[in-house]
Amino acid sequence: MPRPVIPPQQVHRLREQQHAAHLSLSLLSTAVHSGLLWLALTGDRQNVVSLTGAALLSVFMVATVLSRRVPLRVLTGGVAYLLPLWLTAQVIVVGMQGRDIQPAFFLSLGVVALLTLAWLPLNQAAALLLPVTGFMLAATLLFNPQDLPLMIYAGFLVALMVLMALHGQLVSTERARNLSVQHAAQLDPLTGVLNRQAAWDTLEAATRSPLHAARVAVVLVDIDHFGRINDLLRHRAADQVLREVATLLVNMTEQQVSVTRWNGDQFLLILPDVSVAAAHDVADRIVRAARNLNLTDLNGVPVSVGLAFAAETEDLDALIDLAVQRLHRAQESGGNRWA
Repeated sequence: MPRPVIPPQQVHRLREQQHAAHLSLSLLSTAVHSGLLWLALTGDRQNVVSLTGAALLSVFMVATVLSRRVPLRVLTGGVAYLLPLWLTAQVIVVGMQGRDIQPAFFLSLGVVALLTLAWLPLNQAAALLLPVTGFMLAATLLFNPQDLPLMIYAGFLVALMVLMALHGQLVSTERARNLSVQHAAQLDPLTGVLNRQAAWDTLEAATRSPLHAARVAVVLVDIDHFGRINDLLRHRAADQVLREVATLLVNMTEQQVSVTRWNGDQFLLILPDVSVAAAHDVADRIVRAARNLNLTDLNGVPVSVGLAFAAETEDLDALIDLAVQRLHRAQESGGNRWA
């Protein structure tokens, strides 16, 4: 089966949004902890060590996110596991020194909970937060009994965050299920590529802007003498030929190219931003690659290709008609070629 057809623009957009969100958070953390460190150094000089560590970690996050060398999932997962351990260690140090637990630690518990729930699966985040919250409660009872109401409120906030994260997870799961159903409705069940309706939708989106439409091309691919192939190999084997051709088209084109099953043994490729020379190269490579496609009982699959550009026509119907005309011209010239 061909690889799943995922809209590349949507994938790229989501990745960039995720990268921007993590960069913004890292910059905000750097600014806040640097400001707190400066106030501590010019004031009572409390929590200088912990603030220095937090500021350095924030700077490290900024540099790592900007470098794009470490996957965000790995980076955020590591920090999410590190933060609860850091908070626990800070409370232990304060207790061993006989000092009171500062209100900032309760605020830190809320921040740690928020980041952990955002960056880890809910079950892992809960497994980290519950022991940390219990430890903070025990430390408060031991060192700061007078701050028990504050700790109870901090625990309430953590529990509230967990419930909100659970609700958000359910909403996201339902939304993903709906998107999956919508995506499945756009696929051809036999080949796994986009179906005809999805092809029209993609074409309309690609040509909506006159500026972008000028660089849109379509490639109509037809398997030569498919009726003979069907008679020779029987129905199931002929279906396998369609799947292999679809896989070939998907694998040999770039991610932004939409591969669709147009009609029977015909496939339509939509090239959204391509030069004339590049489109010619795509058509030529398709013919040559199909010619060399070795299948059981078949030494290559000859195809005819019709290439048309949106800039040559006034509307989508005319664009498809032009591709069909050129496909017929290739077939009338003996097939196994493009026009």
